[in-house]
Amino acid sequence: MKRAILALVAACGDSSITDELVTPSQAPIELPPLRPAPGVDIDGPIAGTETTPAPRKPAVPFDLASDRAVVKVSVPVPPSGGAVQFTFADERPGWVARIPDAQQLPSVAYGNDRVFISGGFQSVSFYALDATTGMIEWATTNLEDNGPTAAIVDGDDVLFNTESCTLFSLNAKTGRRNWYRYLGDPTLAQIALVDGLVYSSYPEPVTGEQMLGAFRVKSGAPVWSRPVGGELLATPVISGDSVYVSTINGMTMRFDHRTGRTKWIKPLRATTAPWIVGDELFVTRRSGGKEQQIVVDVATGKVVREHRVSAGSYAYDVPVNLDSWESVWAFEGSRPVVDRGIHYVAMGNEVIASDAKSGEAIWHRRYPTKVDARSLGSVALPGSTIVVSARDGKVFGLDVDTGHTLWSYDLGKRVVAEPIVAKGWLYSTTSDGYVIALNVADKSLDGWHMFGGSSSKNGATIAPPTPKPTEGLAQAAPAVAPAKRAPAIARPTPLEELKAPRRATQRKPVTMDPSCLTDVFCRN
Repeated sequence: MKRAILALVAACGDSSITDELVTPSQAPIELPPLRPAPGVDIDGPIAGTETTPAPRKPAVPFDLASDRAVVKVSVPVPPSGGAVQFTFADERPGWVARIPDAQQLPSVAYGNDRVFISGGFQSVSFYALDATTGMIEWATTNLEDNGPTAAIVDGDDVLFNTESCTLFSLNAKTGRRNWYRYLGDPTLAQIALVDGLVYSSYPEPVTGEQMLGAFRVKSGAPVWSRPVGGELLATPVISGDSVYVSTINGMTMRFDHRTGRTKWIKPLRATTAPWIVGDELFVTRRSGGKEQQIVVDVATGKVVREHRVSAGSYAYDVPVNLDSWESVWAFEGSRPVVDRGIHYVAMGNEVIASDAKSGEAIWHRRYPTKVDARSLGSVALPGSTIVVSARDGKVFGLDVDTGHTLWSYDLGKRVVAEPIVAKGWLYSTTSDGYVIALNVADKSLDGWHMFGGSSSKNGATIAPPTPKPTEGLAQAAPAVAPAKRAPAIARPTPLEELKAPRRATQRKPVTMDPSCLTDVFCRN
């Protein structure tokens, strides 16, 4: 009994008493190890983690459509100038519009629930279609020049070049001309826009020297111009304080986008417009008959890394002169897209995602065609999906992380231009004058609204933030609604500033009845 009482005292008091009570024959009591509660930080490294990461296994190429069957889309044939809605793949909505000019079309541009499309290289027409039905909302069928390029949308304005030889700004809601400015013949490249300036390449009318110029978005007034030595490949590209170009003679250049000051000019043998991320420029260049991905220091223009060379020899199709104006007008090339440290590009018949620093392939897809042919167009990156079209009309949506096919459709028509993606809709154009729209996903698949993604041609369009509600009490509605402002009367800009002397009159565009689907010339 005394020993029990002493043990109880030891448990509550001095530990020395416990020591006296333990006899040599008694083994110490071993308590179970403590386990940290979920979420508790552990001081120090966890055993076994201080090892060198295992090297990434080489990406094994596998064929596009091998992991998911391509769904054939039965695209209806609407009448010339008309549009037909249809369903595909488990009742998803789609539509097809037939542009009357029946020519190869560039990419559409999306804005304000409309898609805007050129009539083609030989056409003097430009169209606005309802983005969810394909019905023509308005059409300008009497442009002063032919060959509208792929357009850009800037708020309520839509702007584009024509190959012969004028820069246009139209009201995106009505098609009415805001202004137009004669530049020089030919003007084959697309345009880019940022901070109230629009950038275009053109030959100087007197000397014929190829120039890059900046013009006011609201008036077309010139701001600066600099010689570039040759027509551009696809488009100018704007990032930060600079505008970048690659030309058909392989030169790549950087200019201050506000002043035109030349920062550097380098013979990089470029075959595409560049892509800029931070202090690095990514571009595809010629490597014999093949193409190679390189990385350039933005500050100096020097090549800092050389990455993958294409498997096939197909670079013969890259324009090097103006022997074929239409080929230069339509050319897009193997332009890379870089996002969050991953480099995506389609070269020949391959689509590859690689580490932007090391060039190491992460995934590798291959289109089962000849290796020495440009079977795939340039890639688009809306959200978490890589979108790419094959020349034979198949279009693929690939997971950015794995390259696995999320969806794939066969449009049954030749597709050359970069696909455009907005609010879950995929917009493809064909070589015979069709615009085909498929609702492939929900509205979160968004942001690639024009060639290059946005008006800067260097990444996805960023949607404007949702306005925050006023803090405190909600604003009361006014007792009397404000009177509607009368529409402003557009004042013509002086002829000597905006157009060539040979252009005598400015003709109004044809306004289309949205319900008219069969005759492009029907009016309200």
